[in-house]
Amino acid sequence: MSDGPSPYRSGFAAGLGVSLSAWLVMAVVDIVHTGVGAAAPAVLGLWAILALPLGFAVGIVLAAGNATWGSGWVRTLFRRLRQDDELDRKVAAILIAAALLGGVLAFGVGKLSILLVGEVQRKGPGGLLLGVAVVLAIPLLALGALPIYRVTRRVTAIVPAIGPLSRVLLVLLGVAALAVAAALFVIYTRLEYQKLNLGALAALAALPVVALAIGLVFYGPAATLRERIPARGAIVAVATLIAIAMPVVSLRGTPSPAVVDAVTDYSYISAPIEKWPGLVGLLRKLIDHDHDGYSAFFGGPDCDDNNPNIHPNAVDIPDNGIDENCSGGDAHVDKTTQLPDTARDTAPKIAAGDNVLIVFIDTLRFDRLGITGYKREGKSLTPRLDAFAQQAVVFRRAYSQAPNTPRSVPSFLASRYPSQLIVDKQFKDYATIADDNDLLFEALHPAGLKTIGETSHFYFCDRGKHPDTCADVLNTDGTPMHSNVVQGADEWDNTDAKSIPDSNHDTAGPRVITKAITKLDALANDKTKFAMLVHLFEPHSTYMEHPGYTYKEHGTASLEEKYDYEIAFDDVLLGQLLDALDKNGLAANTTVVLMADHGEAFGVHTFAGQQMFFHGQTLYQELLHVPLMFRVPHGPACMRDDVVQLVDLAPTVAALFGAQSPSTWAGRSLAPALACKDPLPAKPAFSEMLPAPEWDHAAKSMISADGKRHVFYRISDNRWEIYDLDADPDEKHNIVESDPNAKALEAELTSWMEGPLAAGGGK
Repeated sequence: MSDGPSPYRSGFAAGLGVSLSAWLVMAVVDIVHTGVGAAAPAVLGLWAILALPLGFAVGIVLAAGNATWGSGWVRTLFRRLRQDDELDRKVAAILIAAALLGGVLAFGVGKLSILLVGEVQRKGPGGLLLGVAVVLAIPLLALGALPIYRVTRRVTAIVPAIGPLSRVLLVLLGVAALAVAAALFVIYTRLEYQKLNLGALAALAALPVVALAIGLVFYGPAATLRERIPARGAIVAVATLIAIAMPVVSLRGTPSPAVVDAVTDYSYISAPIEKWPGLVGLLRKLIDHDHDGYSAFFGGPDCDDNNPNIHPNAVDIPDNGIDENCSGGDAHVDKTTQLPDTARDTAPKIAAGDNVLIVFIDTLRFDRLGITGYKREGKSLTPRLDAFAQQAVVFRRAYSQAPNTPRSVPSFLASRYPSQLIVDKQFKDYATIADDNDLLFEALHPAGLKTIGETSHFYFCDRGKHPDTCADVLNTDGTPMHSNVVQGADEWDNTDAKSIPDSNHDTAGPRVITKAITKLDALANDKTKFAMLVHLFEPHSTYMEHPGYTYKEHGTASLEEKYDYEIAFDDVLLGQLLDALDKNGLAANTTVVLMADHGEAFGVHTFAGQQMFFHGQTLYQELLHVPLMFRVPHGPACMRDDVVQLVDLAPTVAALFGAQSPSTWAGRSLAPALACKDPLPAKPAFSEMLPAPEWDHAAKSMISADGKRHVFYRISDNRWEIYDLDADPDEKHNIVESDPNAKALEAELTSWMEGPLAAGGGK
């Protein structure tokens, strides 16, 4: 009887040993990557959660192999392949054929996924068709396996084994090298932005690769060194116990904010990848005791994980003694100041003319305008807009109340913060705005203005009011698009609007401007007083290339280049519209408003572990700081530094034209500022990011009344951030720990959430 360990135990220990060694390697790399030493225990615990199942799985396979074929069966297999040339060729040919068939299947499924699911509005039927196609493809690929094998068999007969490397091992190494090369090719030549957290993806895939490499080394060239290590089985047993205990010990309790930030934002193991929420995110979903969508695990934001009515996104019922939204106190409403003081507002000090034209350019950042000093290739992107600004009152500190169109547009039209809007369903990508909301066009009717919308975009589709348009445009849930933001319009021309996927590759601006100019000419001829809204969509992704612009950049830089030239493209269209006003005589009696609904991001910030490109997913300044300009006929022009909000748009327009602002409006009239004299009373600007199916995260934001601080409350991960906008306009340095006024600023944002916002007001 042998005195050594049984083959089964030996194989099991080998599997655990190489996997736990890989655990330590990957954990150390990740700890260095996070840059926070205090996060080391948590990182070790998280990697142990992945390494242990891998170790047990590999150990069972090796143990079963040892028990069946004897110890060293893997080495014996490769030795036999080197000795039996015919077997080596056959196995290599089978592997190559399998790789080819698998590649064809993966490529086909990927293309069909985009065609049947990714680029269609009805996801359910597309997914069903995709499943049927895959099921039908498998037997067809199986039929093609034999002829493919015959070809690969001839190929392997040509390729010789190299020294100790069998053809099979060469094939495996070649396939891995080709896969890496293909991935790098796609990343650096085809991806315009970081669609996935590539570092996290690579790190997760690296765990089994590192384990395999360690196994090859210590059961190959370093086998003698391995055998000299005493009590190897005991070492593996102790390491296994430590790995089992590490998650239990290191992930309990409430870690410091610095550790939570390091792990959830920078650790490879917890960084989200597409629908994968990261390991911390997954554990929070699993350890959500009251199933309200929020967890207290690892510093999670739920302050009572045993009560489903208490979580960060709950509505805090004022004065009931319960902190429903985990803000640290109960909401309180001062009954004497519950309703906002809107524009019963101050009467305008200037004449606004007979008409108003509101041009809003989608996704336009304020800092991309030429008047801010921004240039590309030595030139301003916006010469026409810059010239317009010289004739207008420009609010240099204007902020959107939401980071995306379906939240921002109804907010500024109804002069209410996003959560105050009455909608069919709050947790929805494109909510329907109820008729109970008081929108700008409805308020302008008593002033005798004909209200008109000129757009060509799916968001403005309304099959109820305009059944002859948008027949094929569906919401993400498969229902007809019905945002209902067109209420109050006498006319709303949204012809040629594309579906959601098609609109992102559409250049709608030229046709919108053409029909807007045609309508303006008719209104001028008829001498009809009007209020018109014109929407230009181009700076919204996906960015299209246009003739006349030179595109040089690649990767992320190409995103900004294309975005910039989309702005330049719309600047030309804006110029055509302004020229038409001059030509038909309307410029002399029409107030023109230029604005944007939100901005755009280009990878400067991370949220929920993901690097942020585009919009809708954070409340950083790049998404909130937008243009807002008023050109009043014969009025003065100036630059203003008052902090203002897009919810102020409707009360301002109403005040300019003598219309009464509804009591539901949360904004204030900026009309007094259009005289370019006295400053407005200082007020903060607030914003909200509400959860939605496509991005289930919540946040609140406040720009301080003096415009110097941005307070960002990331509700979903229970984090406060404060930025010095003068010293750090790109918001790269969170000063929440060093700003002496941090607590007062946090309290100011909280008091708005707990008071006016909870009561339905906005002041």
